[in-house]
Amino acid sequence: MGAATMEIYVKGAQQQQALFSHLIKDAARSACSMLALPHEAARLRSPADDGMTAIERLELSPLAEDQLVATALRLSPSAASAKTIADALQLHFTTPPGWLAVEAQRRAAWSDMAGRGLPLDRAAQTAAGIEQKLNGDEGSMLIKLRAYADLYNDLWCDPRIAAPVPARREMLALVSALHARCAALDGIEASS
Repeated sequence: MGAATMEIYVKGAQQQQALFSHLIKDAARSACSMLALPHEAARLRSPADDGMTAIERLELSPLAEDQLVATALRLSPSAASAKTIADALQLHFTTPPGWLAVEAQRRAAWSDMAGRGLPLDRAAQTAAGIEQKLNGDEGSMLIKLRAYADLYNDLWCDPRIAAPVPARREMLALVSALHARCAALDGIEASS
């Protein structure tokens, strides 16, 4: 039993790493296209009428894809190739964050939990949207959703992204929502 559990964990970690690598490449391509025109870097960093920059708007999203695009844009002050941006992102996430910085993000997200709780309904809708974008049969869908749940489990409190507290709280809620979707799929698969 222990060996099988370890194998599943390692396989899960591999799936999460593959997903993260894929998302980094996609974020790099998006950032590359957003920075293609010479004036775009300045526009993305300039506050709009609402006082927010385009990068800050991306950081409000609970989606890992948006968080990685925002990080890529922050790391790229001007136009660059997708490979250069992907390399910068990969390097940025290579060094693990310090535990104090992680703990600070956790505490900020957990603050006022009694008053507001987690945005579980929004997270359930976001999880359904993630599932809808994925392709494959129930077995591969389950693996992909677990990889997303594992990724969000690590990313919600990661200080290497600049997500504000509300986005982090929804990312935290997404961990539970994605696990719930996995349990539902697992039940469907078991009954087949």
